[in-house]
Amino acid sequence: MDRVRRLALLCLLVPATASAQDALKVDLVPKAQKGQGQPQLVVKAQTELKKVTIDLKRSTDGKRIRDTAGPIYAGRAHEFALPMKKVGTARFAGTIAVELGNGQSGSMPLDVEVSLLPQLELTIAKDDVKLDDKRLAISASRPLAKVQVSLMADTGTPLGTTETEVSAGADGKYVVDFERRKGTVLRVAVKGWDEDGFFGGVDLFPWQVDIPHEEVNFRSGKSDIDKPEIEKLEGSFKLIRAAVDKYGKLAEVRLFIAGHTDTVGDAASNRALSKARARAIGGWFKRRGLKIPVLYAGFGEDVLAVQTPDETDEVRNRRAEYIVAVDPPGVDGAKWKPL
Repeated sequence: MDRVRRLALLCLLVPATASAQDALKVDLVPKAQKGQGQPQLVVKAQTELKKVTIDLKRSTDGKRIRDTAGPIYAGRAHEFALPMKKVGTARFAGTIAVELGNGQSGSMPLDVEVSLLPQLELTIAKDDVKLDDKRLAISASRPLAKVQVSLMADTGTPLGTTETEVSAGADGKYVVDFERRKGTVLRVAVKGWDEDGFFGGVDLFPWQVDIPHEEVNFRSGKSDIDKPEIEKLEGSFKLIRAAVDKYGKLAEVRLFIAGHTDTVGDAASNRALSKARARAIGGWFKRRGLKIPVLYAGFGEDVLAVQTPDETDEVRNRRAEYIVAVDPPGVDGAKWKPL
């Protein structure tokens, strides 16, 4: 993870005296990650440097990079950025010039190659998070050297932090066994470092609150909410708002509404009808004053609460789910649409 390289500049820079030769050291930081700084030249003064100037040309577009710093007092350092706008490799060629506090000066050619790396991306599938087993598996956009896993409860209290060195398995994934104290896990924060010490992270929210409620009764084939059903929605609204008040300070929660039907009618029509009803319920909550994002989906007869033959009028299958969560709930085939 050594990201710094010492450049042998001084012996060629100001050869007049031994003291001048020991005036400064220059380190190259040849790599940076997009969004986390730029490659750099770091000038470290061993004695007072009145002025240091770099005059370089960037190979990718021919742009001239000229920068001056000073005075730089003994024991201090100055960082000259070698700016790159795009991910990739570039050469910076030109000169570095120094004026010392005692009047000596000198310059020398400079030619360095640097890289700007893409952001390190971590990916964790829902099936790769095993809270009960205290284990998860991570995929990364480039090799990892170290991983940190931190858990937070739905009360806001920490449930444990694990930091460990890792190596990829045969499937390319990094398996981490983590500490977990008792409590309901709201957030799993995962941070990974590559072999150069650059990092990336991802937050997972394997948590949801299912809101108990009375089902809204719709007329056959319709998605309009009749006035007698409003009282049921008012009761649900209070429970949803209570959940938002409780957890909304810990995470950006959303309301997910899933509509379901029984097996009477054809599957495509039932999916369309359940979607329209879920959207009607979500729209009512938004008009009532719910401030959080609302998403809806219709599953028709695809996810039955009670397994029945086709064309079975089963009231328990004509239902909606109200779920307060951060990440989309793990409902098979869900295509959530925002209101």
